[in-house]
Amino acid sequence: MTLILQGMRRSGTTIVYDALAQDPGLTLWYEPLAAALQPAIGGGSGAREVDPFEGLRAARGEFLAARGISDPTPLNVGGPRDATLEFDREFPALVVDYLRFLLDRPGPVAAKFTRIYAKVPAVAALFPAAGFGHLLRDPRAVAASYLFGKGRRHEPQAGPPEIFFGRRSQRTAWSSHPISELVRREYAGESLPEPTDLERVLLVWRFTYERTAIDAARSYGERAIRLRHEDFCTDPERELTRLYALDGRIPPAEVIAWARGNVRPPGPVHAAGDPRWRKAFERMGMVGVVEQAGYEAA
Repeated sequence: MTLILQGMRRSGTTIVYDALAQDPGLTLWYEPLAAALQPAIGGGSGAREVDPFEGLRAARGEFLAARGISDPTPLNVGGPRDATLEFDREFPALVVDYLRFLLDRPGPVAAKFTRIYAKVPAVAALFPAAGFGHLLRDPRAVAASYLFGKGRRHEPQAGPPEIFFGRRSQRTAWSSHPISELVRREYAGESLPEPTDLERVLLVWRFTYERTAIDAARSYGERAIRLRHEDFCTDPERELTRLYALDGRIPPAEVIAWARGNVRPPGPVHAAGDPRWRKAFERMGMVGVVEQAGYEAA
């Protein structure tokens, strides 16, 4: 069975990938639609000193060489190259062939994405018998991760509440600004107010969550599950068992052992209890969405 994993950037998708990477019988792909031109040691989690793109680059090179193509750019679907590509509902023909090349293989195959939230029906058309894992994380934690950067290096400057909740800028970590502008068009009928930097990330969270949840349920039904980062960090064996059940298997011992030794409990929410979180959710029209996903909107 093919397993498709989709989660917003900075939602803990890589740590799930890292655990799955311990499965000796699984063919696993990291962000097939990313540029992947340079090594990315540790990926998004930093939990392993490896380049998760290494195998993907080799396979992509094989795919392109067989077609006499040298430029991998057409396979880079989304930000930062072109954020508008993430909002297309269909894949270009070359990308369709590429995804089939990667995923139509004997034995278990899985791929982790952050760019297919608007393309779940297109993915289901290609892989209708797949299992689908919707990976998500508390929007407050996602927003803090965007604004503070890797290693929370910007926290001293961006963390004080007056700045954290109120700043407006052109900051565009992980393409957040151009993607947020495209998301605002999706919600144009709601006449949402001009967002702060924080609210831009929250709005992207809202759209990627809503679009993925709705389309995964319609396209995959019972073969789609939601896996919250906080649940995975608290009990990785339970959540991995849920993922593997989509393929009628149980997690190999190597996967469980690695997760037990490397997955850490979720950290605290920045400025938890500050009423401006609720205000931001209200301004972005997402109180009900946050609560529906199982998170606090207060």
